[in-house]
Amino acid sequence: MPVTDRTVELNRSVVKSFYEGGVRGDITAIASHLHDKFVCSAPNYLPWGGNTPSAYGYLNVVLPQVAKVLDFSRFSYDSMTAEGDHVVALINVGVSDTDAMIKISEHWSLENGKARSIWVAYYEPAALLERIARTASSR
Repeated sequence: MPVTDRTVELNRSVVKSFYEGGVRGDITAIASHLHDKFVCSAPNYLPWGGNTPSAYGYLNVVLPQVAKVLDFSRFSYDSMTAEGDHVVALINVGVSDTDAMIKISEHWSLENGKARSIWVAYYEPAALLERIARTASSR
């Protein structure tokens, strides 16, 4: 199926809906937009790192861990680029219970209006890693 401007805008809106849900505190708002074979890839140094090969795992394992340490009420975009079935969002998010912010590059692949995968890279994650360590030691 050829990619049209309408497809690109649909893909952009699917990705935006994820971040809008995060800002509202509704981390599962993206659920209806996830492909059955969705895969999340994050750095292995994070508790939710590696490949999570299911929408269920992303919604019920990855996102709850992310929500504990990232404060999406302090979210902003640096940029969002959409081309074909790919959307890249360069975002800033607060590290919870700190004044720190972290920059994250999220690379989305979409198929027929559904998110098929997300590949995530964290820039200068020291504050995030410190916050994760505090969370782990408080258990």
